[in-house]
Amino acid sequence: MSMRTHSPARSRRTLVFVAAALLLAAAPLPAAAQGKGDVAAARVLFVQGAKFAREGRWEEARALYARSLEIKATPLTRYSLGVAQKETGRLVDALASFRAFLAEPATPTTEPYVGPAREAVAKLEKRIGRATLAVEPGKVDGLALALDGKPVRAAPGQVLELDPGDHEVVASAPGYRAAVVRFSVAAGGSVEVPLALAPAAAEASRASAAGGGLPPLAEASEGPSRTLPVVVMGVGGAIFAGGAVLGLAGLKQASDARSGTGSDASSARAKGIVGDVLGGVGIATVGVGLYLLLNESAPSPPKAGSVTPWLSASGAGVEMRL
Repeated sequence: MSMRTHSPARSRRTLVFVAAALLLAAAPLPAAAQGKGDVAAARVLFVQGAKFAREGRWEEARALYARSLEIKATPLTRYSLGVAQKETGRLVDALASFRAFLAEPATPTTEPYVGPAREAVAKLEKRIGRATLAVEPGKVDGLALALDGKPVRAAPGQVLELDPGDHEVVASAPGYRAAVVRFSVAAGGSVEVPLALAPAAAEASRASAAGGGLPPLAEASEGPSRTLPVVVMGVGGAIFAGGAVLGLAGLKQASDARSGTGSDASSARAKGIVGDVLGGVGIATVGVGLYLLLNESAPSPPKAGSVTPWLSASGAGVEMRL
């Protein structure tokens, strides 16, 4: 005698396939309650989802089961969606689907799945994480909570069921600054998440008191003026250029003179001497301007070890320089 063993994954796929066959055989709802076209569309989606489930393509199966359930909510669709959610790591969603399936009255069609659903619920309840939100102050009007970017309807102190891993919770209320807390929960573990809401006006007052009053804004300072050094350098350059032009004119006149003792020669020598003097004065003046420019006092840097309070529309705090 030969014996065959079946893996749990294969058994789950078999149950899903049987569920698809039963759904096809189920009688449709009255036309007044649901259109025949909607029922047919839900069946097509379910059958395609079951095909993906048999192939192990659980993410695609989950999406199709969810769409089928939106069109026509049936116990078998809900059960199959729970299986796909469990296989894709959406443990909390899977737990909710199985619980909803078990909450409906059992029928001959759904009876074979009641046992597996109860077993899945028992295992999932041991795998999910739990978080208790501790909001302070305890009673706040208009309190809103969001978990991982999605609003949650939970009162402070209520235990939330979460998939294991990292999460972010945000608590907000009119007149308070939002409290944001990031936390992690292990499989089967539980954590308490403190959320302290601070009144917006009170927080600004504390920041002001801590700094003895916020300092006035420092006016922009342009630092020492660079106008004088630049002007001095410009004048020196002009004098040097004038001396150079005059010196060149003297050289040309000397080269054109017929003799070295005539009036033309004397005039050329005079122009050369004046050009040399002006050139020297120009260079000296440029040097003075450059000295003034390079020796300007630089603005003093912020002092080390300073603590400066700040306040804006989005919050308050301190700036530290170490």
